[in-house]
Order: sequence, then C-alpha cells, then structure tokens
Amino acid sequence: MDHERLTRNPTARRHGPFPAWLGTIVDTPAVARARAAIAAWSGYAPTPLVPLPGLAHALGVASFHVKDEGRRFTVGSFKALGPPYAFAQAMARVGRGAAIPVAVAATSGNHGRALAWGAARRAARCRIFMPAHTSAGRGEAIRALGAEVIRVPGNFDAALEAACDEVRRHPDRILVADLDAQDGDTTAIAQDIIAGYAVLADELLEAPDFSDASHLFVAAGNGTLAAATVARLWQGRGRTRPQVIAAEPRVSDCVRRSLAAGTPVTLADPGLSVMDGLVVGTPSRVAWPILRDGLDAAATVEDADAI
Repeated sequence: MDHERLTRNPTARRHGPFPAWLGTIVDTPAVARARAAIAAWSGYAPTPLVPLPGLAHALGVASFHVKDEGRRFTVGSFKALGPPYAFAQAMARVGRGAAIPVAVAATSGNHGRALAWGAARRAARCRIFMPAHTSAGRGEAIRALGAEVIRVPGNFDAALEAACDEVRRHPDRILVADLDAQDGDTTAIAQDIIAGYAVLADELLEAPDFSDASHLFVAAGNGTLAAATVARLWQGRGRTRPQVIAAEPRVSDCVRRSLAAGTPVTLADPGLSVMDGLVVGTPSRVAWPILRDGLDAAATVEDADAI
C-alpha cells in the first residue's frame, strides 16, 4: 500500500509493559470489572473467531480469522459492549432513589441502537440524534427498541452537537458519547465505553486461534474501539502483542492523518462513505493517547473495496 493508504506510526511503543500513564484511561482492573458486569447480562457469550482459509490462501498468509460481532447479543455489533455498559455505570453513579435518567446519544446507526438496547434493559427512556441522510432502516431499528429518533440536518458532528445541547438543557439526561469534557460525567463515560470495548480484546486473548496472531486489523471511526483493542492486547501480551492496524474510509481518515501529524487532526469535511458508521471528523480525545503510543499503523479503505 502507498503512503496515502497506509501510514506507519513512528511513535508506537512496542517494547515494554503497558505504560502506567495510559492506565489512567483504562487499566486491567477496569476491563475486569467491565467483563464481569457484561458477562452477567442475559445472552452473553464471547463472539467466535471465524476462519477464512480461502482468503488466507489468496493473501498468501498462514491463516485469517474474522471476529464475528454480528452475534453480539441481539444488537449484532461490538457497540453492545460499550454504550450500554457506560450508561449502566453512569446510572450507578447517579445512585439509587434518584429518578431514572434519560439516555442521549448521536449516531449513524450501531451506537444508537446499542444504547437504545441498553436503556431498555434498564427501563430508561432514550433519545437518539441521527444525521438526516442516515438510512431509514437504521432509524427504524432504533425505534423498534423503544427509543425516540430525532433527525438532524447535516453530518454526524451536527447530530452530536444537537445531542450535547439536549443534555445541556435537561439535567436529567446523560450523554453517552466518546467525548472528554471539563464538566459533568462525560470523560468517565468515555472511559467506561473503552473498558466495555476492551472486553472484545479480552475475549481474543482467550481464543486458541489468536495465540499466534501476528497482525490485527480493527475499524476506526473516532478510534475508541481501536484504542480499547490496543490497550487490552498491550496489557495482556506486552511486547509480544500482535501489530494493530486501524482501518478507516479513505474519505474520513482522521486517525491516519493524526498519526502522521503526531497530534489529533480534525477533518474540514469528513465526506460520505458506504462505511457510514466510520465517518468521523476527529479522533476521540480520550482515546488519542493510546492510539498515539500503541497503534502500529493506520490504513484507509476505498468504498469499492469495502463493498
């Protein structure tokens, strides 16, 4: 791949244990707490690693596996690990006896669906803000779980701003987003989302077919799943962890550009892609230190290849 498709991370720290300063974002005990909580949910089971021997042969590699997140609860996405867990933790911090808060989020699809599912489990209301262009089917899937869907003109960033405004105006509402903030509970929620996603990598560490993996490719929108994956593999394997490469749409490669610049980059126009859930303008500020120090590379994918 050329440099415009693949950027190696010159600051990746491949030697030594997981750095203590990154443990302030997510550490082994945090992942263990998330794993214990999620494992207690009805229907939990580690999602399988599916071998693709034909693709491995075509690529000239020994083996190739896909972790099938389509089997994750009834949500059918790894997102079921993050937002619902973070919302449950936020509710616990509100305390018993308080009114049940309203869950709020912006989404292009799976994040909102996962949060709607998690809110329904807690008998909580849920309001999801979606870009106007997002497919009708994604909105209906969220409504089917009992959430309200509010369409917003513009892109994901416009929907996120609308969700933030909703929470600013209504103190009984909780924004479940991968954001950092100077006030409120948002940074703690972002860290809980990362801890929830890290359960996926925790499952990988236990999978026999993953024991000799050399490379792992993980989708990156704002990089939260990629950061969670890097962190947990680093914690579990140290210097023997596989190389981790983030994958993004070519039109929306904020993580790749940020690695190249050495600092978070905000895209002037994230564009449009069939990989709509990965179209994000800037990396998560909470996840960024892990991406900066732990990702080995970032690659971009053309829409035609994704299809």
